[in-house]
Amino acid sequence: MEIKEILYTSIDKHSKYLVSDIAQGKSPEVIRVIYQECEDQLDKLAENKSEALGIFVEGLIHYLLTTALIPSQRKITSNSVYVDIAIPDIKTLNTIPQDALIISFPKTNDLPTIKNRLEEIVKIQPIKENIWFVLEDWIDIGIRIYTVNNIGDFPFSNIINDIIGFLTNKKQSKLKLFRI
Repeated sequence: MEIKEILYTSIDKHSKYLVSDIAQGKSPEVIRVIYQECEDQLDKLAENKSEALGIFVEGLIHYLLTTALIPSQRKITSNSVYVDIAIPDIKTLNTIPQDALIISFPKTNDLPTIKNRLEEIVKIQPIKENIWFVLEDWIDIGIRIYTVNNIGDFPFSNIINDIIGFLTNKKQSKLKLFRI
């Protein structure tokens, strides 16, 4: 089974309640349940656990952003810098960087690779508070790190609620949450 098949099998199992749970602020529980259901399969599947987890959590975030109708652009390039997710979009990033968020999934635990990735992103998003990385384990590189193992100040399970909080405080936000 491929990583995305594992993810979407779990999502399908819970799809009836996903939108209402997220609308009620229960995205941490949704994320934890889906991850816990898939964790053993991911461990067996992957030669590189960090890469497998990165692919899995990126796919989960893409799905949840779409489900929650959170404005975002995914897998794009801006000024020769690859961006996994830009919230709300690259245009906002280029014109009002304080109102834009970049989320990156380095898919490695290699510190030099992670630092290089951060150096690239800082070229297009100079506000480090608006750069969030999702990693298997926490490291200190001067930005917000969401950990898949939920250890540290920013557990991955809270990321959707934190994104909603970020957007709620932006005046240009056109956040239209949930199609209930």
